Amino acid sequence: MSHYLKISAAILSSTLFLSGCASTGMSPSMPNGGTDNNYQLPQEIYDGYWAMTAGMDGQAAVINFRDGMTYNYRFKCYTDGNFEQVGVEQYKLRPNRTAVGLQHENNPEFSQIKVVKLTPKQNLTLNQSFSAPELQEAYPNGQMYNYVYKPTLEPLCTL
Repeated sequence: MSHYLKISAAILSSTLFLSGCASTGMSPSMPNGGTDNNYQLPQEIYDGYWAMTAGMDGQAAVINFRDGMTYNYRFKCYTDGNFEQVGVEQYKLRPNRTAVGLQHENNPEFSQIKVVKLTPKQNLTLNQSFSAPELQEAYPNGQMYNYVYKPTLEPLCTL
């Protein structure tokens, strides 16, 4: 159980994200012509990188979606405008009927994400809900995360 909590805490610290398309009028994309009943992330989310608009534990975060995975990059920003990548986590995307589950290595899914709002190549709002009962209690409506589009791997260091 403590390993599970460490992963959940690491996920919170590493700024995972995410929720549904209802506010944009978009429906989740169905790559196989709509025959799949699982929630799918909109195709536009896979373009480029998404820099978090708020810092997390003194670090800046950037996410990227590709090849059935999400990559979560963490950066340390310096006052001179430079930055240094200090970590990256990878999570498998596991679509289900209502959201996309996140799985670290071969551990059980620890959370689910949905797109709340997406303006392609501009901004993204995600909602992340958690599997652990203590995190569900702490965040009954999940956590909302806001991002701006970046064509390359670059954090927002002006936070």
